[in-house]
Amino acid sequence: MKKHSKLIGAAAAGMLAVLTVATPASASTYTVTYPGPHAGDLCTDEPNFCDGSASFVRDGDHLLVWDNNEDGHSVMVMYYRSDSGNTQIKDWNHYKVGSRLDINMNLPEDGWVEYRVCLGDYSTRTYDMNSCSGWLHEGAS
Repeated sequence: MKKHSKLIGAAAAGMLAVLTVATPASASTYTVTYPGPHAGDLCTDEPNFCDGSASFVRDGDHLLVWDNNEDGHSVMVMYYRSDSGNTQIKDWNHYKVGSRLDINMNLPEDGWVEYRVCLGDYSTRTYDMNSCSGWLHEGAS
């Protein structure tokens, strides 16, 4: 009887794992990697160096945000998505110099993103407007 209970418990755990995997993904998912500095398509407005940068990659709809300088600042990307109305979204790369935040956006096929990158303080969620890049508009396809 104990063997039968173990099999039922294992089967239930397996079904739970399948249900967890099958759950629909949220609008954005995040991962962090450490590939090193990157200039990106947009750089923070710095006179001598690109302390923070961002790029949109159409293949898979990824918005990538790099922290390129050990200056004590986090890098923030602010953006609008075609499928979020007029809601401005802010995501922070607060992991450390050399890190890349990967925002998997899952945009609609005819969607777009408009974004800029800034330096700021993650703990207070404030950013320096003078450090921000200009805005860049990119289509998903």
